Amino acid sequence: MPFADLLLRAPLAPVAVVATLGILADRYLSLPVAFWPALGVVGLALWLARPHRAAFALAGVAIVSSAVAGLHHHLAHHYFPPDDVGFLATDESMLLRLRGRIVEEPTFDPPAIGDPLRSVPEAARTRTVLQAESLADGTPASGLVALTIDGPRPAMRAGDQVEVTGWFHRPRGADNPGERDNAAALLDRGIRAVMHVKRVGPGVLDVRTDDGWSIDRAVAAVRAWSRRSLDDSLPPAEAGLAAALLLGDGTALTRADWERYVRTGVVHVLAVSGQHLAILAGFLWFLLRGVGVRRRNGAAAVALALCFYSLLAGGRPPVLRAAVMVVVASLGLFLRRPTTPANGFALAWLIILIMNPSDVADPGCQFSFLCVALLIWGLSPRLSENDPDPLQIVIDASRPAWLRALRAVGWAVLSSYVITLVLGLAVMPLTAARYHLISPVGLLIGPPAIALASVALIAGFLQLTVALALPAAVPPIAPVTRWSLAWLEALVQAADRIPGGHVYVNDVGWWWLAGFYLLLTAMLIWPGRIRPLAGALAGWLAIGLAVIAVPRSHDGLRVTFLAVGHGGATVIEAPDGRVVLIDCGCALGPDVTRRVIAPFLWHRRIRRIDEVFLTHADLDHFNGLPALLERFPVGRVSLTPTFADKPTPGVRETLRHLTQTGVPTRVVKAGDRFEAGEVSFDVIHPPAVGPAGPENARSLVCVIGHRGRTIVLTGDLDMDGRAEVMRRRPMAMDVWLAPHHGGKSANPPELAAWARPKLAVAHNGTGEARDAAKRYLEVGASFVGTWPSGAITIVSDDNGLWYSTHHDPQRSEIGGRLPAFGFRSPARLVD
Repeated sequence: MPFADLLLRAPLAPVAVVATLGILADRYLSLPVAFWPALGVVGLALWLARPHRAAFALAGVAIVSSAVAGLHHHLAHHYFPPDDVGFLATDESMLLRLRGRIVEEPTFDPPAIGDPLRSVPEAARTRTVLQAESLADGTPASGLVALTIDGPRPAMRAGDQVEVTGWFHRPRGADNPGERDNAAALLDRGIRAVMHVKRVGPGVLDVRTDDGWSIDRAVAAVRAWSRRSLDDSLPPAEAGLAAALLLGDGTALTRADWERYVRTGVVHVLAVSGQHLAILAGFLWFLLRGVGVRRRNGAAAVALALCFYSLLAGGRPPVLRAAVMVVVASLGLFLRRPTTPANGFALAWLIILIMNPSDVADPGCQFSFLCVALLIWGLSPRLSENDPDPLQIVIDASRPAWLRALRAVGWAVLSSYVITLVLGLAVMPLTAARYHLISPVGLLIGPPAIALASVALIAGFLQLTVALALPAAVPPIAPVTRWSLAWLEALVQAADRIPGGHVYVNDVGWWWLAGFYLLLTAMLIWPGRIRPLAGALAGWLAIGLAVIAVPRSHDGLRVTFLAVGHGGATVIEAPDGRVVLIDCGCALGPDVTRRVIAPFLWHRRIRRIDEVFLTHADLDHFNGLPALLERFPVGRVSLTPTFADKPTPGVRETLRHLTQTGVPTRVVKAGDRFEAGEVSFDVIHPPAVGPAGPENARSLVCVIGHRGRTIVLTGDLDMDGRAEVMRRRPMAMDVWLAPHHGGKSANPPELAAWARPKLAVAHNGTGEARDAAKRYLEVGASFVGTWPSGAITIVSDDNGLWYSTHHDPQRSEIGGRLPAFGFRSPARLVD
């Protein structure tokens, strides 16, 4: 059926399109609130000016719909009641006591035990959302708060009233280019404040359970019972997978488990989505019809069951989309009225936008609606446009039953792979843009993974249903759930080991992404011109691949101190294109590569790291290296003389990864010199032997030279090592990395006086380096730290030596003096 005819049968589709455009315009163009009422008046005037002219009426309706949607998004994002607790939150944490109600079922993250790359064991954490009702003194309050509680899981559920004391502050945004903006993500959910309870002691958390009935409490009780039932009947590994598949509860899975499904391109089979509801709807429909239930009653039963299941699974946008479409189809059967999937699809999209207009930017929502739109307007019309040939029907009937069955299975397998290929290619640019990942292996294992997940979903659903009514009948069903999930996990693990099965890519420009999907939409609208449009799409794809493969151009030396908290990661981009990384670690754990380092490198369109220097064998300076080796080719890793001698599990694990990946290593020491075009690297510490003491005393000190300018990187230099470096004749240095994250003991006044840099920087965490800042300011240096300024970028080019920070991108010439430590918007500095 032509696209135009489908639109005529789905009048809500154009409304959904223009509403989406209004939301996107408000989201990305930063339009003033007055723009939307004015636009609505223009649309209404256009509509009323020529009410009998269809073109004027349609244009007016489109403009008004867009204006209403844009205004809805603007108000949701920018306007909050005066007593909203978000107005109390600042960048500095403060102790605050709040009363409110839990509005989101708490999720529990168990502690990370036995990870050799963690210097500090990660505490168990419970995360939920609190609807504020009042402050401790009774002052009325409103607004949502993201609540995190460290320690054992507290006994609370959605709907409970709580009174809690914790560290309250504003969500922190991205501190580095390419990093995910957590503050923006929370704002999309209407959350403008966070509270962290670091230890639950007497009076810190009071929970008052309401014994009355509510839908939230009923759903929470069913989820808890279902989770216990799965844990009792399945082994731990399969029980965790079943909880994620059936309940949307992925807390039993580690980040490594989830990343394995993401890398292989089949995470959609595990995360509850519209696909799951469609499978359950089909199973329930055929089951009810098979036992003789009438169509109308069966439709009503399926709709009610899926509405409850969507709440049970968390009510995410893809789930709500499928639930709305099933309810619309069921309502049509119940009322004996015709419905179209396209109209149900558009209605589902409008409902989601009404509930939360920011879901237009939710990746899961985008993937779900894109795939269903392609099925409705792309694949379905083409698969059903040819009537069966009567002669072929006769020929098929003459074949043996076994051959007909074999041909039917073969056709089903072929169709599933065709659909997987089309949908996989369609979402691949979106996946590359959102996750910097392309997974060709997902096209191979997609159909069998979906089949195994479908078996596990139906078996698990039956298992829970039977456990509720007849627990003794669970044992015959549980093995089906267990083995289908075990085979699914084995399939994903095998696919993850296939060379080239997944490829990490650089940032994808929004302009290219928009062009790709405009061309894809054109192919759906004008199927008669599919060949030239497909050629244009292929050419556009080639342009995108060429753009993301070319690194950003820069004329001079570029050194970026990434804001990783208490840790270190410095990216050096030489004018000749070579890239060097000094350290890659963080005290919070190896996740620093996924969160900060890799996104920055992709943002800079860096595909390869020529060399990594590890300054010493403390975890917070190297624990991100194994994850880095999984994402980027690395030419070589340089170590200090005693790095491999430190007898810690983290060092052994890192050396094992280096051996496994085949990355060559070398030992560097004082006196070594390396060059990258016009950039020189001179190692001045440590010597081949000594000095005695902990690793900080033997931290690598490297002097980077470019066009007569000097940048000195010090790692965690301290104690005897600092004394040995200070015995050298002082050098003229432009930029100096304050040792040991700007710690007070590592930066005594005599070191500041010896170094006397023009600019001192620090890889510091929250609240660190204040004393060091004063000492460098006293000797005439400027000082800036990665907290709170974010990533610090030094550029040496024909125009001089400059620096800027992520929170203040305006370039400042190095050689002046900052008025105060941590000043987020420094004035231009001059000699």
